[in-house]
Amino acid sequence: MTFEDVIKFDEKYRSRWHFIVITKQSPEIFYNTYKEYDRNHIDVVNSFDQAAQQAKLLLDTPSAMIESVFVFGGAVPYEQALESKLVQRVYLTRIFAEVPGCDTRVSNFDLSNFRRIKRASDEILAELDDKKIEEKGLQYQFQVYERNDL
Repeated sequence: MTFEDVIKFDEKYRSRWHFIVITKQSPEIFYNTYKEYDRNHIDVVNSFDQAAQQAKLLLDTPSAMIESVFVFGGAVPYEQALESKLVQRVYLTRIFAEVPGCDTRVSNFDLSNFRRIKRASDEILAELDDKKIEEKGLQYQFQVYERNDL
């Protein structure tokens, strides 16, 4: 899922979310591209380190009411997030196919510091954990991993 996918969501959902977008573009170019989007719900940064600092500020601000931070790819932010030791959980969608046109792969996806878990029954998508799902001839599976030292 990309930022472009997320901003297509209904406004009632988007207004509850806060985005920190990592891009090579300058913030002004980015904001001019997405003029319709409320700047109060988005920060634009140029590196994972800046994104992590901004996320910490939001998490430490009670009025922001931020409960969790999620990383959406490309591959580089995923790899940097895992290397940072900030990640507590990995929500992985494992696809059992070579997908033509897929241009993003995480080359150094090391889960050795994580253990596979099942979500609590009241968590979203918990009923789908570890089940192979097939859609349009493509098989995939949701898996959840939690850092070993938690």
